[in-house]
Amino acid sequence: MQVDITGAAVDQDTIITVADLKTQLRVTHSLEDTLIGAMRSAAISWVEEHCNIKLGSYTARGYLPGFYNSYIPIGPVTAISEVKYQTTADKDYDTDLTTLTATNWYTDIISQPARIAFRDYPHTYEYALTPVVVTFTAGYTTIPAPLLQAIRLLVAHMYENRQEEIVGTITTRLKFGLDALLNPFRIIYQP
Repeated sequence: MQVDITGAAVDQDTIITVADLKTQLRVTHSLEDTLIGAMRSAAISWVEEHCNIKLGSYTARGYLPGFYNSYIPIGPVTAISEVKYQTTADKDYDTDLTTLTATNWYTDIISQPARIAFRDYPHTYEYALTPVVVTFTAGYTTIPAPLLQAIRLLVAHMYENRQEEIVGTITTRLKFGLDALLNPFRIIYQP
């Protein structure tokens, strides 16, 4: 399933504030607030990509090549609101699709990744590449503490090491760092 985020971007201050990150960094001035904000954006993106999750609530669409039982590769999925399908050559995803009756699809949003299954489904337009569109809501509205701590660690690392490579010193990963914090939240998806 290919996924496209269709909802508005989440205000990152609802995830973690620059003031919270400055406390972690022990920064008392405001000269680098913009830099810390940019690092926050990078850290949030890295955590989301690494775990296949969304921080904050997003509306999204998943595109399928047909009515196939499928996993939703991001999460956590909090609701699946509708399934539409293409019956003609027209494919404006907002106006030209037909809604599939809710009794013809089943969801499992408890499992990670979430799943959707179909039964008694109609035929789609023969030449469509992605004729089935699943609209759903995904993301953590209350961010778990380990994910916030991972963001803090990433921002601290970027703040302290502002180059890609450090010469003349031995470096190592945080031994009990990001993996320990993020692994319980990873959504592993194998198509």
